[in-house]
Amino acid sequence: RRVIWEVSVRDFSWDPDGGFARPWRGKYLAFTQEGTTLAGDNVCPTGLNYLRRLGVTHVQLMPVFDYGSVPEGSDAYNWGYDPVNYNVPDGSYATDADDGAVRIRELKEAVQALHQNGLRVIMDVVYNHTYTLDSWLWRTEPWYFYRQNADGTPSDGSGCGNDLASERSMCARYIRESVLYWAREYHFDGFRFDLMGLLDVELMNRIRRALDERFGKGEKLV
Repeated sequence: RRVIWEVSVRDFSWDPDGGFARPWRGKYLAFTQEGTTLAGDNVCPTGLNYLRRLGVTHVQLMPVFDYGSVPEGSDAYNWGYDPVNYNVPDGSYATDADDGAVRIRELKEAVQALHQNGLRVIMDVVYNHTYTLDSWLWRTEPWYFYRQNADGTPSDGSGCGNDLASERSMCARYIRESVLYWAREYHFDGFRFDLMGLLDVELMNRIRRALDERFGKGEKLV
């Protein structure tokens, strides 16, 4: 039986009474913290101890790729459903947002710690739209990666101002290779697709087959 628990990286450890190490509050590394700590006058299980007591089997991380509404290195807050760079961890959850290697290492350490405690990790992915139409995809090839209405305006099924054209071959290839990258390099065990209805069914089937071929049927969740 799968018991999936959805959580924001920041929400998991931001509360000062949670007992997390101050530099790790709201960060990837909070998922590596073991043990029971004092919170006020109470003994409170935190971090991995808390997750084990919940009885969950999978932790679903809300978006951890680079997103646009939160300046990295600030205390601003957003759940992250406004993608900028799909294949880069967001620096706001790293202990050093200015060092690109830190965000990569610390996200991998968080996933590894969860695995070592018997938990699988699902990544929430948002391939249906980008933060703005003026994205890196747009700058690569204007309009190719975006759907348009009959009058030439951008399609807005997402309610975010634009929709990716996943039915186009190179857009579909980009999404498929991005999913495989996160599975291969960061060892995510599954993917929750935001507004998956905006992506074409054939692409989703190809992603499912690619994960099965690479990791074994049923080992990766989509």
